[in-house]
Amino acid sequence: MQRTLTTVDGCRREIQISLTLSDLRPHFDTAYQKAQSGISLPGFRKGKVPISIVKQKFGREIEAEALESIADEEFRRYASEESQRVVGHPTLSDISKSSDGVTFTIGFEIMPDFSLGDYRGLNVQRLVRVASEQDVQDEIDRICLRAASFQPAEEVTDPMHVVTITLNELDRDTSLPVIGAESKEQRVFLDDDNIDLHLRNSIQGLNTGDSFQYIAETPDENTQPPSYRVTVTDIQKVVPAEFNNEFVETVSAGKFHTTEELRSDIDRQLNEYFLQASRDSLENQLVDQLIKDHTFDVPGSLVHSVIHQLFDDFKKRNEGAPGLENVTAHDLEHEFQPAAERIVRWELIRDKIITAENIELTDDDATSAAGRFGITEDQMRMVMRQNRNVADQLLAEKAVQTLIDYAIITDVNVDS
Repeated sequence: MQRTLTTVDGCRREIQISLTLSDLRPHFDTAYQKAQSGISLPGFRKGKVPISIVKQKFGREIEAEALESIADEEFRRYASEESQRVVGHPTLSDISKSSDGVTFTIGFEIMPDFSLGDYRGLNVQRLVRVASEQDVQDEIDRICLRAASFQPAEEVTDPMHVVTITLNELDRDTSLPVIGAESKEQRVFLDDDNIDLHLRNSIQGLNTGDSFQYIAETPDENTQPPSYRVTVTDIQKVVPAEFNNEFVETVSAGKFHTTEELRSDIDRQLNEYFLQASRDSLENQLVDQLIKDHTFDVPGSLVHSVIHQLFDDFKKRNEGAPGLENVTAHDLEHEFQPAAERIVRWELIRDKIITAENIELTDDDATSAAGRFGITEDQMRMVMRQNRNVADQLLAEKAVQTLIDYAIITDVNVDS
């Protein structure tokens, strides 16, 4: 047997494994024995056909079918003997036969070999923000707006209106309606910051039945934007719900009874959100620095695996969106590629930090996690045993906390 290893690029390798006829013989003998159990011929019971007859009648077919299994077995033996950290699925790209034996060409990827650089004492900024009375009031206003009622109106007097408009496309040269173009109907909430400013300002002060010409925004500055004749067909005044004790009882499903109770809970939730955002910022700063300081190739198979995970998350977040059922991970691969590479690179660095720091999960970690998930400690330990992903996530969180503990942190106050 002969093995020839070639570095293709980065983490990609290719190996040629050449087996002589004598190397192949034990493999073929095993293949004959497996095939024998399923063969029946006149004069012989199933599984009792002599091996010599099996070879004579089915030898070439059995040997040909066995080659892929032989390639897999020999590659596994090579990876084990040479301690190759193979990642992904090896690919059998060629089987070359000769009078002397056979040569398998197998492509595969390995984990990158890199040295862990400095990860202690990294300089980061911690964003500090405390919920203000205005933050709480803004959230209350949003809650009341979501429960708003609508009253018919004749005129748009302020942004707190929902206006139904029809848009008829115009010819840019003649300003006449485009023949055959269908009119579009659209509901516009004027207090929505995402609404085109020109459209919003044009609607202000109008009455039902009024019209105006509107040139739409276009994301491409090189594309001529369409022009429309816009007609106001309906106006509804938006009346936010009154913030009182009765409303609090309703909106909280009886959890709170007074406005002050809800204000206090909103204040608590906002401060928890700001704390989590601050921690997320710390983590991102640390990860960005470590990725910048560690340059190495990442296995493409791991990147593609993460791309599919990101795509699955994307589909769940946008479930029901028109046309999404026709979109594949391949269609969005170029968009997910940078994020996927960052995730893989960080996970490889993090694994080395976990090893260097000898980070392990303890009983205290299980106790803390049980409290967060709202289950008993025994249940948490069972989940960790049965679902490796949960244990890995807890270990990853512990690694991040270790980096934060080592970091040099400067607090920066953030205005509301």
